[in-house]
Amino acid sequence: MTPRRVQKLRRTKREEVADYGVFRVERLTYESLPRDVYVYQCPDWCNVVAETDDGHLVMVFQYRYGTDEVSLEIPGGVIDPGEDPMAAARRELREETGYEAEHWELLSVVDPNPAFQGNKCWSFLARGAKKTTETAFDDLEDLELALVRTSKIPGLLDNCEIKHGLVVVALETWLRRRR
Repeated sequence: MTPRRVQKLRRTKREEVADYGVFRVERLTYESLPRDVYVYQCPDWCNVVAETDDGHLVMVFQYRYGTDEVSLEIPGGVIDPGEDPMAAARRELREETGYEAEHWELLSVVDPNPAFQGNKCWSFLARGAKKTTETAFDDLEDLELALVRTSKIPGLLDNCEIKHGLVVVALETWLRRRR
């Protein structure tokens, strides 16, 4: 679909205001806007919906600083500069859960919050996931493995027990494609 009236704006200036490691803040100036706009520049992310052969999804419990809550999620994380998104997904699944899988496919690519972020989140389906190694968490990670029956996923979503927006998108896409 193509819009009839709305067009891309002409940006005249881009300036980094702050760098916080996991994201940068930039001030953008556009020729047709009355004031500057501030955006976050974040790296791309990846998520993995990993199915085991015995009907489970490989999930994790993880504390989240922003919500100050423990969250039930699928494995995922930052795509390193120059890293292929699927390679990053394979790495994140292995590091966070100790699982690996042979069969991979792309589920979705979404813009997490295009109002003020320019990154993408790539979600992949990994079939035949098997435990092969120990976990290797980043310095700010503490995760707990959770094998969840695939039949439980709709209820966990409907009851808001899975609330991370990017995880919900990946799981809803996975559910839709399974039908």
